[in-house]
Amino acid sequence: MEALMVFQYGREIQVPGTARMLEFLMTSDDGYSSSTAGGNTRRYHGLFVQGGRMLLAGLDEKVNGIRLSTQQYEKASDDEGLRYLYGFSVYPPSWVYWLDDIIIKKTVSFDGNLSVAYQISGDADLWVRPLITDRPVRELLRAPAPACINKRNGFGWKELFFEGDLPFESHPDTYRDIWYQREHERGYEAVEDLYSPGIFEGRVSDSTVMFRCTGNAHSAQNSHRTQSPQTFPEWLEWASDAFCHRDEIVAGYHWFCESWGRDSAISVTGLLIERGLKSEARAVLKRLSDMNQDGVIPNRFPDNYHTSDASLWFIHALARYRRRWGDDPFMEKMKPVIGNILENYPSSPVASLDHELISVVPKSTWMDTEFTPRGGKPVEINALWIGALMEAEAMGILTAVSPDSAREEFKRFWNETAQCLYDVIDPVDPAIRPNQVIAISLGLVNPEQATTALDTINRLLLTPYGLRTLSPSDPKYQGYYTGDSSYHNGSVWPWLTGCYVEALLRNDIPRERAAWVLAPVLQHIREAGMGYISEIFDGNPPHRPGGCIAQAWSVAEIARAYKLVFEPA
Repeated sequence: MEALMVFQYGREIQVPGTARMLEFLMTSDDGYSSSTAGGNTRRYHGLFVQGGRMLLAGLDEKVNGIRLSTQQYEKASDDEGLRYLYGFSVYPPSWVYWLDDIIIKKTVSFDGNLSVAYQISGDADLWVRPLITDRPVRELLRAPAPACINKRNGFGWKELFFEGDLPFESHPDTYRDIWYQREHERGYEAVEDLYSPGIFEGRVSDSTVMFRCTGNAHSAQNSHRTQSPQTFPEWLEWASDAFCHRDEIVAGYHWFCESWGRDSAISVTGLLIERGLKSEARAVLKRLSDMNQDGVIPNRFPDNYHTSDASLWFIHALARYRRRWGDDPFMEKMKPVIGNILENYPSSPVASLDHELISVVPKSTWMDTEFTPRGGKPVEINALWIGALMEAEAMGILTAVSPDSAREEFKRFWNETAQCLYDVIDPVDPAIRPNQVIAISLGLVNPEQATTALDTINRLLLTPYGLRTLSPSDPKYQGYYTGDSSYHNGSVWPWLTGCYVEALLRNDIPRERAAWVLAPVLQHIREAGMGYISEIFDGNPPHRPGGCIAQAWSVAEIARAYKLVFEPA
């Protein structure tokens, strides 16, 4: 597992389908730079995205009149440049082109500001036309007309300035009917126009030409590193940094570029606590505690409090913090917050105390679509509830329910027929789902039943990339992602792997076997979002990745699982 993980590709990327499946992503506090080896395929792709707005979409490039850039249009694809592409690597993303006796290496770097370097061996006429817009990343725009101001060696628009080492000539043009393949495949609007204010052009002989796009100074702070690490642990550390910005954890790229309560509370352990980043973890936890309202921490900030698990995951994260750093002054400040949650959460709009366990309203767990309402007593909610009671007891916080009595009632979750845990009780839902691994990982299931349940999980839910969200034997199972109906009814969510591996090790499964579970998902970082772990995979082979190309809790929990297997305390 310590093998070198250099991301280098050769002639295989001359195939458009291959080149356009390899997505890169570099992030900063409030921006990112992202595309594929073969051009933009999503509305979210752009070389300079800041504050949720698409600004610099890309560059149209020619060398000696031959177009190197690739772009798909509504009625045609311009793939000619791929025939000259003989190498691609990340990070930073680099393309190597050969045109007879001319070699061009293009490198894109982003640290909140953008630089594009063209290293040219030989004599070449280089022609570059920036393609810009000004729109929210979730929208598309026809006939954009950004208010550009020509400046020395370039131009400016919004708060950005684009300049280059070659002479700039104002020559406005509109590129019409740009088509985004992945948006089309997802059933969304896929066509827009891009604007170009002019052309950079000049003769280059055995030298390097630079282009720069600079924004406000704030975006360059706390930026994600762009230099490639080499081993799996280094890659997981590198990927973790992409989501952590000051006191926030971004949920996922590209369409969850914001901090969510549940995702942050789950991710903070793997992204920060297990890495020993104490002050950073404390900042995230403090922000979550400040959002607490009558025992409930919101899922989507600032005011969506319809989540029955964020508060419990928050206490779970605090327990991990305390296990690593002890009862320091920060934990003393968190004691009244924990007490407030345990007092008010059981009578909140999303949860209620029924005897010793917690009943929740529909669509309030992490499986939150109308197709998986899970109203009643979900297994992971009550496992986390008992964990919170145990943490309170260890810290000397009085609670209305004792952890021992709650654990006793938790035994009702055992499903003798299926030889595993019910996903929901009161009312009983016999669907076999993976949420039970959270309870097993916390040691709430006796060893004999845990072993039997893990056998059931391995037989029905385990795939090379994690656990299916529903057994294929269930009539509601959907093996391929098609939208919300399949989101939690068959899709594989790799974030559950952390608890699954923890459950294996707790129940004396050899670390070597747990390592086998991690091998495919670690190799996945060479595809889709290079260097990252996707949000979901199809439940059926070949388990195609989907959703966000870089998901915080996927990276966090795989990183935590890796440490459990290869770096045990």
